[in-house]
Amino acid sequence: MNLNTLTRLLPASALAACMLAASMGAQADWQLNNQKSSLNFLSVKKVHIAEVFHITRLAGQLNDAGELSIQLDLDSIETNIGIRNDRMREHLFETSKFKMATLTSQLPAEIMQTAKDGGFSNAEVDATLSFHGLEKPLKVKVSLMSDGQQILASSSQPVVLSAETFGLTAGIDKLKSLAGLDNIGYTVPVSFSLMLEQ
Repeated sequence: MNLNTLTRLLPASALAACMLAASMGAQADWQLNNQKSSLNFLSVKKVHIAEVFHITRLAGQLNDAGELSIQLDLDSIETNIGIRNDRMREHLFETSKFKMATLTSQLPAEIMQTAKDGGFSNAEVDATLSFHGLEKPLKVKVSLMSDGQQILASSSQPVVLSAETFGLTAGIDKLKSLAGLDNIGYTVPVSFSLMLEQ
């Protein structure tokens, strides 16, 4: 049904309501594009051997009010070694109990203005990470670029996570034992590049 037909069939008040609803629908929330996003962390073993690992399945939403939620599927850990992936799922992340990690944040007004109007912004935002059955506050330094339809949010500095903070030291010790290693680092820098699209 086209606009002319609607105009003939509906009273003015109903037509205005329909047009308002259509306008509000056009202002859709932003959704994370997993294919264009990445989340990586650095693991250090034997004191000086560093390897980059990835979480390959991400989802997320950002609404016009600035409420951000990013979900990480920990079963999607990729270390480039199959048995290590399995061991990290079972002994470190314990994905049978804690399959997902979730980062939430209320983005400040100036960031949201950049997201809606387009442009570039650097900011430090407060966030909460729910991970391995625990919930902890974080400070995240982020660079944001937007054209008003797509938002690229990247870490301007790595987020450093402590295994002790999230109850992961026993899991790391188990991984050391299984791999016959003397050392695996207990702190991990995490970096990200997230593409959100309307």
